[in-house]
Amino acid sequence: MSITARAKQQSKRPPRAPAWLPLIGHGRQLLRHRLRFLREARAYGPVVRVGLGPMETYLVNDHRLLHRMLVAEAAQFPRGVHFRKARAVVGDGLVTADGAAHRRQRRLVLPVFSRKRMHGYSDVMRHAAVERIASLPYDRPIELKAEFVSLAITIATRALFSSDRGIDAVSIVKRTLPVITRAVSMRAMDPTGLVEHLPLPVNRHFDAIMQEMYGFIDEMIASYRRTEQTGVDLLSLLMLSTDEDTGRSLTDREVRDEVITILLSSAETTALAMSWCCHELGRHPEVFEAVRAEVDRVLTDGEPPTHEQLGELALTRRVVKEALRLYPPTSFLSRTCREDAELGGYHIPAGSTIVYSLYAQHRDPRLFTDPDTFDPDRWLPERSGDATPEAFMPFGEGVHRCIGEQFAWAEAMTSIAFIAAHRDLRPVNSDAVRPTGTVMLEPHGLSVVMPRRQPA
Repeated sequence: MSITARAKQQSKRPPRAPAWLPLIGHGRQLLRHRLRFLREARAYGPVVRVGLGPMETYLVNDHRLLHRMLVAEAAQFPRGVHFRKARAVVGDGLVTADGAAHRRQRRLVLPVFSRKRMHGYSDVMRHAAVERIASLPYDRPIELKAEFVSLAITIATRALFSSDRGIDAVSIVKRTLPVITRAVSMRAMDPTGLVEHLPLPVNRHFDAIMQEMYGFIDEMIASYRRTEQTGVDLLSLLMLSTDEDTGRSLTDREVRDEVITILLSSAETTALAMSWCCHELGRHPEVFEAVRAEVDRVLTDGEPPTHEQLGELALTRRVVKEALRLYPPTSFLSRTCREDAELGGYHIPAGSTIVYSLYAQHRDPRLFTDPDTFDPDRWLPERSGDATPEAFMPFGEGVHRCIGEQFAWAEAMTSIAFIAAHRDLRPVNSDAVRPTGTVMLEPHGLSVVMPRRQPA
């Protein structure tokens, strides 16, 4: 039976989450206690109506329904308002494209992140991790997220631009990317779409920053066009990539959109993952010592792990995975219902906005034993009953699954391993740290002291 036929048989509407108010819907809860609200809403059923201001949306609370939306029937549920808002920054890059355009761009960009290419990127990660982590102070609190954003930007920029202008690129991206990220988050949370069009200073600043970013990347592309491409960095690979079906390459505008997409998606999200890893390792010294023992066994003279050695760091990988479960970089996202549909026995009208929270799903006690506990060993094969692997999806799922996932894994594991080899972790006030933010899950109040490693 088709989606439309099933939907016509349904007339039942999903229940509405409590405390709805006219005009503002559930805006007060979403602004003040967003994460708690999203978790509590799961108790009211697989699909719940939620008011984003005057707009009614449908919150999906069942991982099997979410898999249907993102994988089995992805064409029926294209990307939603979050991604449309992001087009102001990344244009029609891979993160925002849909349908045939997305399939074409994915074919062109996917080889850039192949397993073969990861060896070269690994060297970039290793050198950047040594420089940044070795330069951190030993004796005063460090705001980890800011430091890791700087590290992630350095890695992404050096992987993109290996030319002499790469140093300039790092400086420009470090200055402009935080402004762009904040603007995207703010716009994504505005259901009316009016804020971005108001003559506010923040909007004028954002427009000026975007023009500077566009101008720099356009200049880099033009410079690369004037020389023979060697395919040694991401920008060269993007420009050389050719669609086997059509013989077409990316236009300069499409290359620019993909460059900004890579910078945005790699810098902020990976920095958050590394920050939350350090937070939990600082709170659990026994796990940190076990990671250190693994690192000492695998690494060569305390050097960062090579691409081959990453495969031997099983516990380090589980630590990163558990941090991603507890703190997925994006707390909630959206899709649009293309035609009338049925989800969980409820009718979803065509054109509706559907939202879902990976944070709430990853902390559902029906899916993960003791869901609020940091327990990397829950991912061991012999403890398969403590986790629902198909409900774990911090990188998305289906045709829109992040193609830079392996890049992010390698970057996070390289940095955490090098920290364990050379530094101790002493939380300043771990009890005060809490996840917050708009779309991205920020570690509010996270700072640590990272003294030189003391001998056992």
